[in-house]
Amino acid sequence: MTIKRLTLSLFSALFILLLALAGIGYNAEFPVLSSGSVLTNTAAEQGAALSGWVQEPNGEWIFTFTPSPDIPELAENPELILCLNGTSYGQPSAALPAADRSGESFRLEAEPGQPITIRIRSTREPQGWLLLPRRAAEGFTFRTLLQLMTLTAFVTMAAVVLALYYYKHQPELGYFLLYLAVLAGWGAVVAGFPVSQGRWMGLIMRFFFSLTVMAPIWLSAALTKVRFFPEKKQRPLVFVLSSTYLLCSLSSADIPRLLALCGGMVYCIALLIKATEKSRSVLLLLLPCIVTTGLRIWVLLPGMQQSFFLESFSFYLIRCARVFDLPFALGCMVFVCRRFALQFDRTEQLARELDQRVIERTHALTEETEARKSMMLNIFHDLRSPLFAVSSGLETLEDAPEALPALLPALQQRVEFLRRLTEDLFLAAKLEQKQVLLNEDRAALNEAAAVVCTACRSEAEKKGVCLIADTAAPLPVWGDRVRLEQILQNLVTNAIHYTPAGGTITVTCKAQNGYALVYVRDTGCGIAPEDQTAVFDRYFHTTANTKHDSTGLGLTIAQELARLHHGEITLESEVGKGSCFTLVLPLLETD
Repeated sequence: MTIKRLTLSLFSALFILLLALAGIGYNAEFPVLSSGSVLTNTAAEQGAALSGWVQEPNGEWIFTFTPSPDIPELAENPELILCLNGTSYGQPSAALPAADRSGESFRLEAEPGQPITIRIRSTREPQGWLLLPRRAAEGFTFRTLLQLMTLTAFVTMAAVVLALYYYKHQPELGYFLLYLAVLAGWGAVVAGFPVSQGRWMGLIMRFFFSLTVMAPIWLSAALTKVRFFPEKKQRPLVFVLSSTYLLCSLSSADIPRLLALCGGMVYCIALLIKATEKSRSVLLLLLPCIVTTGLRIWVLLPGMQQSFFLESFSFYLIRCARVFDLPFALGCMVFVCRRFALQFDRTEQLARELDQRVIERTHALTEETEARKSMMLNIFHDLRSPLFAVSSGLETLEDAPEALPALLPALQQRVEFLRRLTEDLFLAAKLEQKQVLLNEDRAALNEAAAVVCTACRSEAEKKGVCLIADTAAPLPVWGDRVRLEQILQNLVTNAIHYTPAGGTITVTCKAQNGYALVYVRDTGCGIAPEDQTAVFDRYFHTTANTKHDSTGLGLTIAQELARLHHGEITLESEVGKGSCFTLVLPLLETD
């Protein structure tokens, strides 16, 4: 047993003991009338508990007392009320008139100063009280109000739980409805039949008693998701029926009923203490259960028939009202409402998150749509310019065929640009649709860089740019050699386009920390800080004013191809000093 469970167990035992002692102390404040004594006005006002019954050989119980002459109400109405405990099965031997329809109170003719003898037929010592008619009427009215209040509370909670169960079919709500139905049913039976006489009424009382012992356990287990016992292959219905039958059998005698009630309450508290290890919110059930258990001890005390506790009339009225089940029922109601409130809060949170995601997704789609529109406009512009140049050249050739040698280089350049733009658009679309397949094998990244530099050197020289290649470091990688050359060619041509005449481009190969690195450094105009984070984004255009003959998709394609090779391209740039693009790929281990 953990320290937490031990602490809660000790707290529960102490709190229950304090409630039991409080009940004993409260009951001890009321008067007790011994057989052969004088009934005083104070005792008659508060209701005197009868003690010292004498049993005769024929089984009858006899009690004698003398009304005191100082009782003012006896002068006007010489009558007292004898109230018998509804569960003692006692009946007056003499034909005393009933004071009400419940069968638990009778009228006694009482002359001040004249001894009165009461004879009761009962299988055990009777439990009864003597009091004035006015006090009896007030007491029974008070009990009726308490019973109505308790029944109203149970019925109201049942209506709320039924509504919740109608809209949300959860098993624990069904157990809660069963628990409230049991409490309301037993409360109604006790209110309608305070004196349980007859075989069938006794069976009904024992049945309700068994259910009230088991129902809190079922409900606690359902609300906390804690099993009754360790995992076993048995159906819950069989367990419920066998447990109910066992308790019904034990309930046929007083002592087994008390043991069953105590065992059920202790087991319910132990179950809830165990459940607190999973969730602290179970304390909302445990504390009311402890209070209800402590109040139920008050119900056990009269049945124990101990000398230290003789039940008073006021204690009897409160016990019959069954208010002791209210704390646990209210605790379960608070627990269920809290759970639904948390679920509602979670639903609201999910709704807010969903709304936020919808807003973000809508914003992203809007940005993507705008980017696509901008890209299409750029494509149309890039296509229109060379097509216009080609169209104008053809018209010139139609009028002056002798101009062909002068126009041919420009026409070839425009057609070549259209070819590269078309290829880049097609490859970008395939990359976006994840349709590019790599022909992977062992490849030397440094050799690919050397091939690219050799192919691009003539273009750099035409522009007046110096291209320096340092590709001696071996860089074995795993990938598609053609695509790797395409990545490097896009980086180098991009550097040539943005480097002015007289500038320098340096391509360096290096192995570091298990990665193959290819640096492409230029002395061009550089990239503004606000553009660096988006330079690889699709459809992005730099804010630089440099004019060049580029399709604008080279860096996007290069980054996508690098990621297909489980690598990436990084950027370091400073405006006016140039940029450095670095291709980073996993280095292949050599034997």
